[in-house]
Amino acid sequence: MPITSLNDKRILFVSGKGGVGKSLIAAGLAKELADSGKKVLLAEIGETSYYRDFWGLREEIGHHPQRHPTEKFDLALWSGETSLREYVLFYLKMERLYNLFFENKVMRALVNVAPGLSEIAILGKITSGIRKVGPPMNYDVIVVDSYATGHALALLEAPKGMMEAIKFGPMGHHSREMDNVIKDESLIGYVVVTLLEELPVTESIEFRDRLNTEFGVNPVIVANKVMHAPVSVNELNDVTHSSNAGLAEFANHVKAVNERQEEYGKLLAQSGAQIVEVPLIFSADADTLVKKTGEALRAL
Repeated sequence: MPITSLNDKRILFVSGKGGVGKSLIAAGLAKELADSGKKVLLAEIGETSYYRDFWGLREEIGHHPQRHPTEKFDLALWSGETSLREYVLFYLKMERLYNLFFENKVMRALVNVAPGLSEIAILGKITSGIRKVGPPMNYDVIVVDSYATGHALALLEAPKGMMEAIKFGPMGHHSREMDNVIKDESLIGYVVVTLLEELPVTESIEFRDRLNTEFGVNPVIVANKVMHAPVSVNELNDVTHSSNAGLAEFANHVKAVNERQEEYGKLLAQSGAQIVEVPLIFSADADTLVKKTGEALRAL
């Protein structure tokens, strides 16, 4: 699926099994879209920032967007607590009242165990610009480096659960709005990142099916770190019989990787998903990794 098909989306959710490189794909998307002239926010969700260490940034990445020191997009880190604080202050208008209700041990404990409240707060922040709630979100697109697949599904299911629990008032109203937004493919794009290996592919197909069944959306699946040998199958087979034991062992490894990738690539194709591939990129430099990832996504 060409990257241009994502150009008209306001929000891009990027998820995948842990360890498949979803954060790099999210960063590559953000760079590609920003370099095309769009105003882009790359938003992490959670308690700690991956990108601060990835880019070796001096400053902490916080709730309020800040400019990346070398790229053309902004960065933010949205947690349940910071997002809830912003939401409540938007309605209470007085920080003293917020502190009275939410900064004591009893209330903090209740907030931490309330089912779906953290996810609702984060999803509310992500969709706030579209819904015109809270501080202005003056971005053409928000690329969300989301949770891994299981938690990402819980994030997206949170509005439905809240709607059933609270049918009236601001929380019920905003939950219905969020649910409508995340099901609108004219606004939202979903990207599922995988490796061409058994567990990531199986989990990605299951996640894709759940998104389609529960929300009526069709995510793009990105097969990351795909290795293509620059030789034909016959040439590779010849090398596996080389008298050089090290070379033969390496050729056998490459052959096994190619066969595995082909097997799980076919499995993805059989699922009916739209698939793009990003090649294995050999670089330890963060900027180079992001640049080449963005280029690969653009080319596809």
